[in-house]
Amino acid sequence: MPAGTRIRPQAILLVLMASVFLITCTKDDDVNNVNPTIGFRTDSGYTYQSDTVGQMDTLLVGVEIKRGTNAMNHFKVTVSYDGGSAQVTDSLPMGTDEFYFDKTIITRDQPGTERWHFDVVENDGDVIRRALTFTVI
Repeated sequence: MPAGTRIRPQAILLVLMASVFLITCTKDDDVNNVNPTIGFRTDSGYTYQSDTVGQMDTLLVGVEIKRGTNAMNHFKVTVSYDGGSAQVTDSLPMGTDEFYFDKTIITRDQPGTERWHFDVVENDGDVIRRALTFTVI
């Protein structure tokens, strides 16, 4: 800069504002993100809602999954008894845009609650889940 040239305060302010704008900008990739859908089959013979059931009852749950914005990585089924920690019963890779899974559940031989989670894990790590709770009497 030539001697005696002065930087104007407005120029400094403009550079600072542009720097803050560039630093705080985010990509819009997540704004229009659509989660996969997880539905339960409602055909005759399928259980598709939480219910009170008997001991050693046999239930058939059909899960239908359709991809959202992100690719689906894997499908996992877990169960927890009486509010305890979850145990994995099934874990399968997913490589398609639609996924169908039938789970035969035989309830315990004692009263209590069983909470069954049906989870989809996307490639970006997001987990989408649906659950059914069975009260065993």
